[in-house]
Amino acid sequence: MLRNTCTSVIILLGLISTLLSICTAYNTNPIIPPENNSSQFVKKDSGGQQNSKDPISSSSSIKKEANRIMRAWTCHGRNQRQLVDNLTSAGIIKSQIIRDVMNNVDRANYVFGGHSSNAYDDTPLGIGHGQTISAPHMHAHVLEELLPPLLIHASEHPNDPVSILDVGCGSGYLTTCFGRLLSNKKDDEQPPLGIRGKVWGIDFVPELVEMSKYNTKKADGDLLESGTVTLLKGDGWKGLPDAAPFQAIHVGAAADTFPKNLMMQLAVGGVMIIPVGPQLGGQALYRVERVKESPTFDTSDFVMTQLLGVRYVPLVHASN
Repeated sequence: MLRNTCTSVIILLGLISTLLSICTAYNTNPIIPPENNSSQFVKKDSGGQQNSKDPISSSSSIKKEANRIMRAWTCHGRNQRQLVDNLTSAGIIKSQIIRDVMNNVDRANYVFGGHSSNAYDDTPLGIGHGQTISAPHMHAHVLEELLPPLLIHASEHPNDPVSILDVGCGSGYLTTCFGRLLSNKKDDEQPPLGIRGKVWGIDFVPELVEMSKYNTKKADGDLLESGTVTLLKGDGWKGLPDAAPFQAIHVGAAADTFPKNLMMQLAVGGVMIIPVGPQLGGQALYRVERVKESPTFDTSDFVMTQLLGVRYVPLVHASN
């Protein structure tokens, strides 16, 4: 009896270990345990030493937000509306604006053909070229994080169009969601943000840019026709300086260091959501807010906050 009990316990522990390994193989941890909110932290390398190679990452100005429990991986639906309802019930979608936007952009139009039956699963899916479309809970989380600065801009500068940059447009889903914040399908309707603007989606892989265009044309082609969304090949590390400044920047792949060029392209008051960390090491999602503007790069111009642990594919360097 004791031997059978011990064997059962060992098998159970093995299953738990396997499940945890699977969870961390995707683009965000399913649950981040709560911990005390320290006002500042110093990023350390895997050996526990302060990382001196990246002065931004090791800056004491980086804040660490109280880690939150996110009910990810459990929000699967049979269709787009049920998926969004489940994300809302889980507390990941918090605002009616984001709920409406995600209801209006059908994920089935943006998944790779072989994954069509899993379009409404709350998991990342491969789109080829070593890239993925992120899990819906991550798209919802990013949209909610970027909504406040966009609303503030729309309120304080109603005559100044919004500019958004999506780095790593992939299959085009999140870029289209940003577009739907700025434009409804009916021209006579007020856009959700109450202000119009422009979204740029860039990707280093030209085939993915073409895939984004193809997917967007299925049901959201009006965004391309109106010029609300522009999709083009670009280097994510360099951004789009000619179209800057941006009120919001999203980076859909993990940078091994904070990209200064992208940070400098933020407008004052603008926010960037970006995963940072090594490909095979610990990664975290950060919110980078620009609070003032200096003639040259200055870390004091930015407030950087660690949000939660994630796992993303790497942001490709042009030399790779």
